[in-house]
Amino acid sequence: MKQITRVILMSIAVSLLASAVWAQTGPYSFFAITPCRAVDTRGGSPLGPGQQRNFAIRGVCGVPATAAAVSINVTVVSPTTASFLTLWPTGGSRPNVSTINFTQNDPSLANGAIVGLGTTTTDLAVFNSTGNVHVLIDVTGYFQ
Repeated sequence: MKQITRVILMSIAVSLLASAVWAQTGPYSFFAITPCRAVDTRGGSPLGPGQQRNFAIRGVCGVPATAAAVSINVTVVSPTTASFLTLWPTGGSRPNVSTINFTQNDPSLANGAIVGLGTTTTDLAVFNSTGNVHVLIDVTGYFQ
């Protein structure tokens, strides 16, 4: 019985290892970092209705200049009305999807996302649909 249990455990371990190695193939590799706050608008003005604001992500929180995309947590704080944020690489067209949806009843709400970075110094665009809202962006990793 112990022999069968060992064989099963060894098979599971080999399968997990093979899956982990296979997941890292492709044009980019993922590099996790200690979560770091890259953006916090609470020290200034919130994003207003229909407003787009661009933020620099490369060179902040250990994200290198060669990063193509980032893994982030985006948090909304103190929204004044129901709205949504859309995040995308600066310089590209704004996509027709939201990154996070929220209501004025959400004192704060977060969502994880993977977003490409644009080619300009301010490489991440954030759009707020309606109302005012503060935005926090914590970087958790990057792809290069």
